[in-house]
Amino acid sequence: MHAPLAASRILWACTALVAVTLSTELRAQTDVSAPSTSPSSASYDEAPQAPLDPIERLQARIDSGAVTLAFDSITGWLPSVLGALAVPVESQGLVFSRTSLQTDRVAPWAPRAVYFNDDVYIGYVRDGGVMEVAAVRPDGGTEFYTLAQQHTERPRFQRETTTCLMCHEARSMTGGIPGLIVRSVLTDRLGYPIGEVTEGQATERTPFERRWGGWYVSGEAASMGHSANVFSPDLRHEVSDVQRYVADFDFARGRTDDPAGERFEPSAYLSPHSDLVALTVLLHQSRVHNLISLAHEAADEALRLVSLQAGDPGGPVEYESLSPYLRGRIEGAVAALVDAMLFVGEVAPPAPLRGPTAFAADFQRRGPWDSQGRSLRELDLERRTFRYPLSFLIYSEAFDGLPALVKNPVYQRLRAVLEAADGGEAYAHLDADDRRAILEILVETKPDFGG
Repeated sequence: MHAPLAASRILWACTALVAVTLSTELRAQTDVSAPSTSPSSASYDEAPQAPLDPIERLQARIDSGAVTLAFDSITGWLPSVLGALAVPVESQGLVFSRTSLQTDRVAPWAPRAVYFNDDVYIGYVRDGGVMEVAAVRPDGGTEFYTLAQQHTERPRFQRETTTCLMCHEARSMTGGIPGLIVRSVLTDRLGYPIGEVTEGQATERTPFERRWGGWYVSGEAASMGHSANVFSPDLRHEVSDVQRYVADFDFARGRTDDPAGERFEPSAYLSPHSDLVALTVLLHQSRVHNLISLAHEAADEALRLVSLQAGDPGGPVEYESLSPYLRGRIEGAVAALVDAMLFVGEVAPPAPLRGPTAFAADFQRRGPWDSQGRSLRELDLERRTFRYPLSFLIYSEAFDGLPALVKNPVYQRLRAVLEAADGGEAYAHLDADDRRAILEILVETKPDFGG
Protein backbone atom coordinates (compact mmCIF):
# COMPACT_ATOMS: atom_id res chain seq x y z
CA MET A 1 0.00 0.00 0.00
CA HIS A 2 1.41 3.41 -0.92
CA ALA A 3 2.06 5.67 2.07
CA PRO A 4 -0.29 8.52 0.99
CA LEU A 5 -3.12 6.06 0.45
CA ALA A 6 -2.50 4.38 3.80
CA ALA A 7 -2.47 7.75 5.55
CA SER A 8 -5.69 8.82 3.93
CA ARG A 9 -7.39 5.61 5.01
CA ILE A 10 -6.22 6.07 8.58
CA LEU A 11 -7.58 9.62 8.62
CA TRP A 12 -10.85 8.52 7.05
CA ALA A 13 -11.31 5.63 9.45
CA CYS A 14 -10.84 7.87 12.46
CA THR A 15 -13.11 10.66 11.24
CA ALA A 16 -15.79 8.85 9.26
CA LEU A 17 -19.11 7.83 10.70
CA VAL A 18 -18.54 4.41 12.20
CA ALA A 19 -20.80 1.51 13.08
CA VAL A 20 -18.58 0.13 15.81
CA THR A 21 -14.93 0.53 16.67
CA LEU A 22 -13.58 -1.73 19.35
CA SER A 23 -9.78 -1.76 19.02
CA THR A 24 -9.58 -2.20 15.31
CA GLU A 25 -7.08 0.58 14.76
CA LEU A 26 -3.74 -0.81 13.63
CA ARG A 27 -0.60 1.15 13.05
CA ALA A 28 -0.26 1.38 9.27
CA GLN A 29 2.64 -0.54 7.76
CA THR A 30 3.79 -1.80 11.20
CA ASP A 31 4.53 -5.40 12.17
CA VAL A 32 2.47 -5.67 15.36
CA SER A 33 4.10 -8.97 16.24
CA ALA A 34 7.40 -7.20 16.88
CA PRO A 35 8.08 -5.47 20.22
CA SER A 36 7.24 -1.78 19.97
CA THR A 37 9.88 0.86 20.60
CA SER A 38 7.39 3.69 20.63
CA PRO A 39 7.01 5.48 23.99
CA SER A 40 3.26 5.55 23.35
CA SER A 41 2.93 1.78 23.23
CA ALA A 42 3.76 -0.57 26.11
CA SER A 43 4.45 -4.29 25.83
CA TYR A 44 4.52 -6.97 28.45
CA ASP A 45 8.28 -6.67 28.79
CA GLU A 46 7.37 -3.85 31.13
CA ALA A 47 5.85 -4.46 34.55
CA PRO A 48 2.06 -4.03 34.30
CA GLN A 49 0.30 -1.73 36.69
CA ALA A 50 -1.98 -3.29 39.28
CA PRO A 51 -4.81 -4.08 39.38
CA LEU A 52 -4.54 -6.15 36.23
CA ASP A 53 -7.20 -6.14 33.52
CA PRO A 54 -8.33 -9.49 32.02
CA ILE A 55 -5.81 -9.34 29.17
CA GLU A 56 -2.91 -8.61 31.50
CA ARG A 57 -3.97 -11.57 33.64
CA LEU A 58 -4.23 -13.84 30.61
CA GLN A 59 -0.85 -12.72 29.31
CA ALA A 60 0.74 -13.50 32.67
CA ARG A 61 -0.72 -17.00 32.54
CA ILE A 62 0.55 -17.47 28.98
CA ASP A 63 4.02 -16.29 29.97
CA SER A 64 4.12 -18.63 32.96
CA GLY A 65 2.99 -21.60 30.89
CA ALA A 66 -0.23 -22.01 32.87
CA VAL A 67 -2.24 -21.36 29.67
CA THR A 68 -1.38 -22.56 26.19
CA LEU A 69 -3.32 -21.09 23.30
CA ALA A 70 -4.04 -23.16 20.20
CA PHE A 71 -3.74 -21.66 16.73
CA ASP A 72 -6.51 -22.51 14.25
CA SER A 73 -5.62 -22.62 10.56
CA ILE A 74 -8.71 -20.56 9.63
CA THR A 75 -9.56 -18.28 12.58
CA GLY A 76 -6.13 -18.08 14.20
CA TRP A 77 -6.11 -17.50 17.94
CA LEU A 78 -9.80 -16.61 18.10
CA PRO A 79 -11.40 -19.84 19.48
CA SER A 80 -8.63 -20.35 22.01
CA VAL A 81 -8.68 -16.73 23.22
CA LEU A 82 -12.47 -16.78 23.59
CA GLY A 83 -12.19 -19.95 25.65
CA ALA A 84 -9.40 -18.61 27.84
CA LEU A 85 -11.37 -15.43 28.58
CA ALA A 86 -14.75 -17.20 28.94
CA VAL A 87 -16.23 -15.12 26.13
CA PRO A 88 -19.20 -16.99 24.62
CA VAL A 89 -19.27 -17.69 20.89
CA GLU A 90 -23.03 -17.02 21.04
CA SER A 91 -22.29 -13.36 21.81
CA GLN A 92 -21.11 -12.95 18.21
CA GLY A 93 -22.29 -9.84 16.42
CA LEU A 94 -21.41 -9.18 12.78
CA VAL A 95 -20.70 -5.67 11.52
CA PHE A 96 -20.09 -5.09 7.82
CA SER A 97 -19.34 -1.37 7.74
CA ARG A 98 -15.74 -0.66 6.76
CA THR A 99 -14.74 0.99 10.02
CA SER A 100 -11.53 -0.88 10.78
CA LEU A 101 -8.06 0.02 9.54
CA GLN A 102 -8.29 -3.46 8.02
CA THR A 103 -10.87 -1.94 5.69
CA ASP A 104 -9.77 -4.01 2.72
CA ARG A 105 -10.87 -7.13 4.61
CA VAL A 106 -14.26 -5.91 5.92
CA ALA A 107 -17.32 -5.68 3.68
CA PRO A 108 -20.94 -6.86 3.45
CA TRP A 109 -19.62 -10.19 2.14
CA ALA A 110 -16.91 -10.35 4.85
CA PRO A 111 -18.30 -8.83 8.07
CA ARG A 112 -16.21 -8.31 11.17
CA ALA A 113 -17.17 -10.45 14.17
CA VAL A 114 -17.45 -8.96 17.67
CA TYR A 115 -17.62 -11.07 20.85
CA PHE A 116 -17.99 -9.95 24.46
CA ASN A 117 -18.48 -10.88 28.09
CA ASP A 118 -18.81 -8.64 31.14
CA ASP A 119 -15.37 -7.04 30.82
CA VAL A 120 -13.76 -7.99 27.48
CA TYR A 121 -14.60 -7.27 23.83
CA ILE A 122 -12.95 -9.20 20.98
CA GLY A 123 -12.92 -8.16 17.32
CA TYR A 124 -12.11 -10.68 14.56
CA VAL A 125 -11.56 -9.95 10.86
CA ARG A 126 -11.39 -12.77 8.34
CA ASP A 127 -7.81 -13.15 7.10
CA GLY A 128 -6.91 -10.08 9.15
CA GLY A 129 -3.42 -9.42 10.46
CA VAL A 130 -4.52 -9.06 14.08
CA MET A 131 -7.31 -9.72 16.54
CA GLU A 132 -8.66 -6.61 18.22
CA VAL A 133 -9.30 -6.47 21.95
CA ALA A 134 -10.79 -4.01 24.42
CA ALA A 135 -10.57 -4.81 28.13
CA VAL A 136 -12.28 -2.85 30.91
CA ARG A 137 -9.91 -2.18 33.80
CA PRO A 138 -10.92 -2.85 37.43
CA ASP A 139 -9.61 0.62 38.31
CA GLY A 140 -11.50 2.35 35.51
CA GLY A 141 -11.06 2.97 31.81
CA THR A 142 -10.64 0.68 28.83
CA GLU A 143 -7.37 -0.72 27.53
CA PHE A 144 -6.95 -1.57 23.84
CA TYR A 145 -4.82 -4.41 22.53
CA THR A 146 -3.99 -6.25 19.33
CA LEU A 147 -2.86 -9.85 18.96
CA ALA A 148 -0.99 -10.79 15.79
CA GLN A 149 -2.70 -13.62 13.91
CA GLN A 150 0.58 -15.45 13.43
CA HIS A 151 1.49 -18.78 14.96
CA THR A 152 4.08 -18.60 17.73
CA GLU A 153 4.81 -20.62 20.84
CA ARG A 154 3.68 -17.89 23.23
CA PRO A 155 1.52 -15.19 21.65
CA ARG A 156 1.72 -11.69 23.09
CA PHE A 157 -1.00 -9.08 23.32
CA GLN A 158 0.25 -5.65 22.31
CA ARG A 159 -1.16 -2.65 24.16
CA GLU A 160 -2.26 0.15 21.82
CA THR A 161 -2.36 3.58 23.44
CA THR A 162 -2.23 6.13 20.62
CA THR A 163 -3.90 5.14 17.37
CA CYS A 164 -6.91 3.51 19.00
CA LEU A 165 -7.52 6.54 21.19
CA MET A 166 -7.82 8.81 18.15
CA CYS A 167 -11.39 7.50 18.01
CA HIS A 168 -11.86 5.87 21.40
CA GLU A 169 -11.15 8.95 23.50
CA ALA A 170 -13.45 11.39 21.71
CA ARG A 171 -15.38 13.68 24.01
CA SER A 172 -18.45 13.53 21.77
CA MET A 173 -18.54 9.71 21.87
CA THR A 174 -16.95 8.47 25.11
CA GLY A 175 -16.91 11.59 27.24
CA GLY A 176 -13.22 12.10 26.62
CA ILE A 177 -12.06 8.89 28.36
CA PRO A 178 -10.82 5.71 26.68
CA GLY A 179 -14.07 3.93 25.98
CA LEU A 180 -16.26 1.81 23.76
CA ILE A 181 -18.21 2.95 20.72
CA VAL A 182 -21.27 1.38 19.12
CA ARG A 183 -22.79 3.21 16.17
CA SER A 184 -25.57 2.75 13.65
CA VAL A 185 -24.85 3.89 10.08
CA LEU A 186 -26.08 3.45 6.54
CA THR A 187 -23.37 2.02 4.29
CA ASP A 188 -23.06 1.78 0.55
CA ARG A 189 -22.99 -1.59 -1.23
CA LEU A 190 -19.26 -1.90 -0.60
CA GLY A 191 -19.63 -1.27 3.13
CA TYR A 192 -18.33 2.31 3.25
CA PRO A 193 -20.38 4.49 5.67
CA ILE A 194 -22.60 7.09 4.00
CA GLY A 195 -24.10 8.68 7.10
CA GLU A 196 -25.43 8.17 10.61
CA VAL A 197 -28.73 6.42 11.16
CA THR A 198 -28.72 7.58 14.75
CA GLU A 199 -26.61 10.44 16.07
CA GLY A 200 -23.86 9.46 18.47
CA GLN A 201 -23.83 6.22 20.41
CA ALA A 202 -26.57 3.68 19.84
CA THR A 203 -28.02 2.64 23.20
CA GLU A 204 -31.17 1.11 24.66
CA ARG A 205 -32.68 4.58 24.22
CA THR A 206 -32.32 4.33 20.44
CA PRO A 207 -35.59 3.47 18.66
CA PHE A 208 -35.53 -0.04 17.22
CA GLU A 209 -36.04 1.14 13.68
CA ARG A 210 -32.78 3.11 13.93
CA ARG A 211 -30.63 0.42 15.52
CA TRP A 212 -27.86 -1.68 14.01
CA GLY A 213 -27.26 0.12 10.75
CA GLY A 214 -24.12 -1.43 9.27
CA TRP A 215 -24.70 -4.65 11.22
CA TYR A 216 -26.21 -8.01 10.46
CA VAL A 217 -28.91 -9.18 12.85
CA SER A 218 -30.40 -12.64 13.11
CA GLY A 219 -33.47 -13.44 15.18
CA GLU A 220 -37.14 -12.58 15.25
CA ALA A 221 -36.77 -8.88 14.51
CA ALA A 222 -37.93 -8.46 10.93
CA SER A 223 -41.53 -7.63 11.84
CA MET A 224 -40.52 -4.81 14.15
CA GLY A 225 -38.27 -3.03 11.66
CA HIS A 226 -34.62 -2.09 12.15
CA SER A 227 -31.73 -0.65 10.15
CA ALA A 228 -29.70 -3.87 9.94
CA ASN A 229 -29.15 -6.34 7.09
CA VAL A 230 -29.34 -3.70 4.38
CA PHE A 231 -27.03 -1.32 2.56
CA SER A 232 -27.49 1.35 -0.07
CA PRO A 233 -27.21 0.35 -3.75
CA ASP A 234 -25.48 3.70 -4.34
CA LEU A 235 -21.83 4.32 -3.64
CA ARG A 236 -20.75 6.78 -0.97
CA HIS A 237 -19.28 9.29 -3.41
CA GLU A 238 -22.52 9.33 -5.40
CA VAL A 239 -24.50 10.80 -2.47
CA SER A 240 -24.43 14.59 -2.34
CA ASP A 241 -26.96 15.40 0.41
CA VAL A 242 -26.10 12.78 3.04
CA GLN A 243 -28.58 13.92 5.68
CA ARG A 244 -31.54 13.88 3.31
CA TYR A 245 -30.42 10.63 1.70
CA VAL A 246 -30.28 8.77 5.04
CA ALA A 247 -33.56 10.31 6.22
CA ASP A 248 -35.36 9.21 3.03
CA PHE A 249 -33.74 5.79 2.74
CA ASP A 250 -36.14 2.84 2.80
CA PHE A 251 -34.44 0.37 5.14
CA ALA A 252 -37.03 -2.31 4.39
CA ARG A 253 -36.05 -2.26 0.72
CA GLY A 254 -33.53 -4.97 -0.03
CA ARG A 255 -33.25 -6.05 3.60
CA THR A 256 -32.81 -9.75 4.23
CA ASP A 257 -34.16 -11.56 7.29
CA ASP A 258 -31.43 -14.22 7.20
CA PRO A 259 -28.12 -12.77 5.98
CA ALA A 260 -26.10 -15.96 6.54
CA GLY A 261 -25.55 -17.67 3.21
CA GLU A 262 -27.18 -14.83 1.28
CA ARG A 263 -24.86 -11.95 2.19
CA PHE A 264 -21.81 -13.80 3.58
CA GLU A 265 -20.36 -17.29 3.85
CA PRO A 266 -21.21 -18.51 7.38
CA SER A 267 -18.65 -21.33 7.44
CA ALA A 268 -15.89 -18.71 7.76
CA TYR A 269 -17.16 -17.75 11.24
CA LEU A 270 -17.56 -19.53 14.56
CA SER A 271 -21.33 -19.04 14.28
CA PRO A 272 -23.64 -18.20 11.37
CA HIS A 273 -25.57 -15.80 13.61
CA SER A 274 -25.49 -12.20 14.79
CA ASP A 275 -27.78 -12.70 17.76
CA LEU A 276 -30.48 -10.07 18.30
CA VAL A 277 -30.52 -10.53 22.07
CA ALA A 278 -26.73 -10.38 22.34
CA LEU A 279 -26.67 -7.15 20.35
CA THR A 280 -29.39 -5.69 22.59
CA VAL A 281 -27.32 -6.47 25.68
CA LEU A 282 -24.26 -5.00 23.95
CA LEU A 283 -25.99 -1.64 23.50
CA HIS A 284 -26.62 -1.37 27.22
CA GLN A 285 -23.34 -2.83 28.42
CA SER A 286 -20.97 -0.71 26.35
CA ARG A 287 -22.65 2.50 27.50
CA VAL A 288 -22.61 1.56 31.19
CA HIS A 289 -18.94 0.58 30.96
CA ASN A 290 -18.14 4.06 29.66
CA LEU A 291 -20.14 5.72 32.44
CA ILE A 292 -18.40 3.61 35.10
CA SER A 293 -15.11 4.80 33.64
CA LEU A 294 -16.28 8.42 33.77
CA ALA A 295 -17.24 7.95 37.43
CA HIS A 296 -13.77 6.55 38.11
CA GLU A 297 -12.23 9.57 36.40
CA ALA A 298 -14.32 12.06 38.40
CA ALA A 299 -13.32 10.41 41.68
CA ASP A 300 -9.66 10.14 40.68
CA GLU A 301 -9.54 13.83 39.80
CA ALA A 302 -11.11 14.81 43.11
CA LEU A 303 -8.78 12.58 45.14
CA ARG A 304 -5.74 13.84 43.28
CA LEU A 305 -6.55 17.54 43.59
CA VAL A 306 -7.61 17.43 47.24
CA SER A 307 -4.59 15.38 48.23
CA LEU A 308 -2.22 17.75 46.45
CA GLN A 309 -3.83 20.78 48.05
CA ALA A 310 -3.57 19.16 51.47
CA GLY A 311 0.03 18.15 50.87
CA ASP A 312 -0.89 14.59 51.78
CA PRO A 313 -1.08 12.52 48.56
CA GLY A 314 -3.11 9.40 49.10
CA GLY A 315 -4.82 10.59 52.26
CA PRO A 316 -8.56 10.02 52.90
CA VAL A 317 -10.95 12.48 51.29
CA GLU A 318 -14.47 13.22 52.53
CA TYR A 319 -17.17 14.21 50.06
CA GLU A 320 -18.13 17.21 52.18
CA SER A 321 -14.58 18.61 51.89
CA LEU A 322 -14.77 18.88 48.09
CA SER A 323 -15.11 22.16 46.26
CA PRO A 324 -18.43 22.92 44.52
CA TYR A 325 -16.77 22.16 41.19
CA LEU A 326 -15.57 18.72 42.24
CA ARG A 327 -18.88 17.89 43.94
CA GLY A 328 -20.66 18.90 40.76
CA ARG A 329 -18.44 16.62 38.66
CA ILE A 330 -19.09 13.68 40.94
CA GLU A 331 -22.81 14.36 41.17
CA GLY A 332 -23.07 14.53 37.38
CA ALA A 333 -21.15 11.29 36.91
CA VAL A 334 -23.23 9.55 39.58
CA ALA A 335 -26.54 10.73 38.15
CA ALA A 336 -25.63 9.62 34.61
CA LEU A 337 -24.41 6.23 35.80
CA VAL A 338 -27.42 5.51 38.02
CA ASP A 339 -29.89 6.52 35.30
CA ALA A 340 -28.17 4.26 32.77
CA MET A 341 -28.04 1.37 35.23
CA LEU A 342 -31.77 1.80 35.91
CA PHE A 343 -32.54 1.90 32.17
CA VAL A 344 -34.02 5.38 32.26
CA GLY A 345 -35.35 6.20 28.79
CA GLU A 346 -35.20 2.63 27.50
CA VAL A 347 -37.30 2.13 24.36
CA ALA A 348 -39.69 -0.79 24.70
CA PRO A 349 -39.41 -3.39 21.94
CA PRO A 350 -42.34 -3.26 19.50
CA ALA A 351 -42.45 -7.07 19.54
CA PRO A 352 -40.88 -9.84 21.63
CA LEU A 353 -37.15 -10.23 21.07
CA ARG A 354 -36.00 -13.75 20.21
CA GLY A 355 -32.43 -14.72 19.35
CA PRO A 356 -31.40 -17.77 17.32
CA THR A 357 -28.68 -18.98 19.72
CA ALA A 358 -28.29 -20.06 23.35
CA PHE A 359 -26.96 -16.63 24.31
CA ALA A 360 -30.05 -15.62 26.31
CA ALA A 361 -30.22 -18.88 28.25
CA ASP A 362 -26.50 -18.94 28.99
CA PHE A 363 -26.46 -15.27 29.99
CA GLN A 364 -29.24 -15.78 32.53
CA ARG A 365 -27.61 -18.86 34.07
CA ARG A 366 -24.68 -16.82 35.36
CA GLY A 367 -26.55 -15.22 38.29
CA PRO A 368 -26.08 -14.38 41.10
CA TRP A 369 -29.49 -15.15 42.59
CA ASP A 370 -31.23 -14.14 45.79
CA SER A 371 -33.02 -16.57 48.12
CA GLN A 372 -36.13 -16.39 45.91
CA GLY A 373 -34.16 -17.38 42.80
CA ARG A 374 -34.25 -13.88 41.29
CA SER A 375 -31.37 -12.37 39.35
CA LEU A 376 -30.54 -9.07 37.67
CA ARG A 377 -29.56 -11.17 34.64
CA GLU A 378 -33.11 -12.36 34.08
CA LEU A 379 -34.30 -11.21 30.68
CA ASP A 380 -37.77 -9.96 29.83
CA LEU A 381 -37.44 -9.24 26.08
CA GLU A 382 -41.11 -8.29 25.71
CA ARG A 383 -41.85 -5.15 27.75
CA ARG A 384 -38.16 -4.30 28.14
CA THR A 385 -34.74 -5.94 28.02
CA PHE A 386 -34.49 -7.12 31.65
CA ARG A 387 -37.11 -8.36 34.06
CA TYR A 388 -35.55 -6.38 36.91
CA PRO A 389 -34.16 -3.21 35.31
CA LEU A 390 -30.94 -2.60 37.17
CA SER A 391 -27.71 -3.29 35.30
CA PHE A 392 -25.98 -6.61 35.96
CA LEU A 393 -22.72 -4.66 35.65
CA ILE A 394 -23.18 -3.71 39.30
CA TYR A 395 -21.36 -7.02 39.89
CA SER A 396 -18.49 -6.18 37.52
CA GLU A 397 -14.90 -5.64 38.58
CA ALA A 398 -15.00 -2.11 37.21
CA PHE A 399 -17.99 -1.20 39.37
CA ASP A 400 -16.54 -2.93 42.43
CA GLY A 401 -13.37 -0.89 41.92
CA LEU A 402 -15.16 2.47 42.12
CA PRO A 403 -13.68 4.64 44.89
CA ALA A 404 -15.99 5.18 47.86
CA LEU A 405 -16.13 8.85 46.87
CA VAL A 406 -18.45 7.89 44.00
CA LYS A 407 -19.67 4.42 44.95
CA ASN A 408 -21.32 5.63 48.15
CA PRO A 409 -23.30 8.36 46.32
CA VAL A 410 -24.29 5.78 43.67
CA TYR A 411 -25.66 3.50 46.36
CA GLN A 412 -27.39 6.41 48.09
CA ARG A 413 -29.06 7.47 44.87
CA LEU A 414 -30.11 3.90 44.08
CA ARG A 415 -31.66 3.55 47.54
CA ALA A 416 -33.50 6.85 47.13
CA VAL A 417 -35.07 5.58 43.88
CA LEU A 418 -35.76 2.03 45.01
CA GLU A 419 -37.23 3.11 48.35
CA ALA A 420 -39.41 5.62 46.43
CA ALA A 421 -37.80 8.59 48.16
CA ASP A 422 -37.03 9.82 44.65
CA GLY A 423 -40.26 9.51 42.70
CA GLY A 424 -39.16 11.60 39.76
CA GLU A 425 -40.73 11.18 36.35
CA ALA A 426 -37.51 9.66 35.01
CA TYR A 427 -38.15 6.58 37.17
CA ALA A 428 -41.82 6.16 36.33
CA HIS A 429 -40.98 2.96 34.44
CA LEU A 430 -40.21 1.33 37.80
CA ASP A 431 -43.42 0.37 39.57
CA ALA A 432 -43.58 -0.52 43.26
CA ASP A 433 -43.03 -4.23 42.61
CA ASP A 434 -39.97 -3.49 40.45
CA ARG A 435 -38.39 -1.28 43.08
CA ARG A 436 -39.04 -3.69 45.90
CA ALA A 437 -37.70 -6.69 43.95
CA ILE A 438 -34.53 -4.89 42.81
CA LEU A 439 -33.86 -3.65 46.35
CA GLU A 440 -34.31 -7.13 47.81
CA ILE A 441 -32.03 -8.67 45.19
CA LEU A 442 -29.33 -6.08 45.86
CA VAL A 443 -29.46 -6.47 49.63
CA GLU A 444 -28.92 -10.23 49.30
CA THR A 445 -26.43 -10.36 46.43
CA LYS A 446 -24.35 -7.20 46.83
CA PRO A 447 -22.84 -7.26 50.33
CA ASP A 448 -21.41 -3.74 50.32
CA PHE A 449 -24.82 -2.37 49.29
CA GLY A 450 -26.76 -4.30 51.93
CA GLY A 451 -24.22 -3.72 54.69
